[in-house]
Amino acid sequence: MYSKIIVFFLLIFLGIFLKKKFEGKPEKVGIKNFILNISLPATIFISFVSFKVHLEYIFLPLVGIAFNIFIFLISPLILRLAQIQRDSQKGRTLFMLLSSFAPGISCFPIIDEFLGSEFLIKASLLDFGNKIFVLVFLLGFSFHLHRITQGIKKKKNKVSLKSILKNIFFEPINIVLVVSVSMLILGYNLNDLPRILINFVTRLKETLSPLVLIFVGLSIMFTKDAVKEIIPLLLLRAGICLLITTAMIRLFNINDANEITFLLLLSLSAVSFWPFAHMTLIDNMEKKAKVEKKTFDIGFGLNFLAYSLPFSTVTILLFLSNSGRVTSPSYLFSVSIVMLVLGLLLLYAGSITSNKKIISTEKKKKWNLTYFIKTFL
Repeated sequence: MYSKIIVFFLLIFLGIFLKKKFEGKPEKVGIKNFILNISLPATIFISFVSFKVHLEYIFLPLVGIAFNIFIFLISPLILRLAQIQRDSQKGRTLFMLLSSFAPGISCFPIIDEFLGSEFLIKASLLDFGNKIFVLVFLLGFSFHLHRITQGIKKKKNKVSLKSILKNIFFEPINIVLVVSVSMLILGYNLNDLPRILINFVTRLKETLSPLVLIFVGLSIMFTKDAVKEIIPLLLLRAGICLLITTAMIRLFNINDANEITFLLLLSLSAVSFWPFAHMTLIDNMEKKAKVEKKTFDIGFGLNFLAYSLPFSTVTILLFLSNSGRVTSPSYLFSVSIVMLVLGLLLLYAGSITSNKKIISTEKKKKWNLTYFIKTFL
């Protein structure tokens, strides 16, 4: 296991090393699109047709949605801990992002490598529920926040049900889920497929882990603002998700180490891109309407999204490096508390630094002759 983790970190460092070679946005977007549209669907397809899917797995999408809703309901608590007003642009942006998850790009390669294909199948079905939440509920919620911000009492959303269903069922990962489940229902499996097709899809599957980890390295940005605000918020989110998952493990008396690791890895997933896409849609509507008060802080949302993937992947790998203690509830509880306390301390330290800068700027202004004349004459 440790050799795999070291190799994973080396691939991340390779991505960091190659950052200057991929400075253009199209190159990074191209890698991401290949992962989401080719490598990841190929991996899920091979996993599904290789194993027998149990009947109880049908409830996993509902479990995924339930977890999303639970995090959504406690998102105001995270905002309160971070001292961010719920009705501010930043608060509304975080409200959209915190309860969304992107396990496909942040968890699936690691689950496939460390836990195997059966757990990848379960993760795919859980993510289907998550997709419904982020594509349907959060889209409607974004319009709800827009109407409240702009003081609009009643207005129909311009996005039709047809376009929502198209986004859900025409995404490559979901197409693969439908095709794979249909094959299993009809009694087909991996051995019934042509050998050349199996070899082709397997080759595509093998590109997943290296590409994802290199992409994580390419996505890492080193700025002081991230340490002050975004990283602490990600620590708070991860700490709360880990705490809730630990409580669920205790409540349902789950003792299998692989099952516990699986649940914990999913709880540490990065935030999803889809809520940001919804916020961008609203922002473009407001730009066309030339409104002064914007609903969301698009710049902050983009930065939060950019830091979430590297943070999630590195956290998961660090967690796996000490996976021998994963079955200890006291250890899991301690890790979640450490994350929460560290996040709060970093936020507190960042706010003190910001206040000092404001005080320093005011002092400099008072000694400035122009400022003195404008103020007192």
